[in-house]
Amino acid sequence: MSKESTESKQTRLCGLCDDKPSKYCCPRCEIFYCSLDCYKSEKHEGCSESFYRECVNEELASYQVGDDAKTKMIDILKKMHENEDDHVDEIENVEEIDSDDGSEIDLHTRIQDLNLDDPDALWNALTEDERNDFEAMLNQGDVGTLIPQWEPWWLFTKEKKLIDDVKESNEETEALKKCPEIKSVPKFTSLTTVKPSPAIRFNMANIVASYAFIMRYFNGEIEPMEAGSYLLEICTNLNSNNNFDDPESAVESVAQRCLQSELIQTDEASLDVMRNDTLQILQGPSEENKLHYTKATFSHVIQIFTDTKSLCRRNKMDLKDNSNNKGMFSRKFPEHNKNHLPNIDISKVKKVIKKLEYYLSFLDSCDNQV
Repeated sequence: MSKESTESKQTRLCGLCDDKPSKYCCPRCEIFYCSLDCYKSEKHEGCSESFYRECVNEELASYQVGDDAKTKMIDILKKMHENEDDHVDEIENVEEIDSDDGSEIDLHTRIQDLNLDDPDALWNALTEDERNDFEAMLNQGDVGTLIPQWEPWWLFTKEKKLIDDVKESNEETEALKKCPEIKSVPKFTSLTTVKPSPAIRFNMANIVASYAFIMRYFNGEIEPMEAGSYLLEICTNLNSNNNFDDPESAVESVAQRCLQSELIQTDEASLDVMRNDTLQILQGPSEENKLHYTKATFSHVIQIFTDTKSLCRRNKMDLKDNSNNKGMFSRKFPEHNKNHLPNIDISKVKKVIKKLEYYLSFLDSCDNQV
């Protein structure tokens, strides 16, 4: 009987198209289906119409957010609703789509006063159908497609011309406004009287490459503890004081660390983007402001570790896993909390901040030479 049962499962047709072999089972109605297209089809509309709606909540809930981010998230949810209900001309018709579940029409109301840093609070606000839809989408790996692609602040590059173009000068001014604020640090001569090693330039490239990868990896949304952990994971200059003899090895070290890390899932295409981003940051927005992007990078990394240090102190007692204090979401999806992150040594973070300030001070003294 077990053999027949196994063969039956392997040959069971999709219950929605009755054509292709089924691969998945709907967590709510338990119908077997073959693909996302069938799952979202009109035949399965009763289960799937709110499929994408709440997934963004968890993605954004893992970050520190304010009113602007909350408004942005609500806008995303509205757009998703419009996209998946393209047979409905007006969004006010949502009530007709699922008249037996009036809770869907007050989605805005249900989330507007919630703390988006608390995934358990968001989970508790969902209906049972919405939770099932979220789990189905999470299992299929489609959540990331709903998040708007972040545009890095270092992409602007001014072309070299014999005569400056007023329009390009204005574009550069606007581009620089998007950069992280450059921090003030002590003068380099006040920090040391020893001439730095030539390796300092290559070591800084190792940090820039690590930062560029992390910013893309988290789509520009940085949570200090997580970002600090990942930076230490892939940046050997900050983590273990490794020195490099050339910029190529400094950047390739980051690529190899990303591929070897248990925390990170990446591919060669993403690493090629990292290499290009590193070059753009080091080249700067223009010949006149060649160091601006690099200074902005180090300033942001300093801020990340400064915030990490503060959080380590404030949340020292909460870093250990305590299942008794977990909510329903945290228990159901343990892989989405931060307990997978390695413990951060506050004393190491302090040393890292000092090193970063040293590098930034060195940049200030370089007179537009990297």
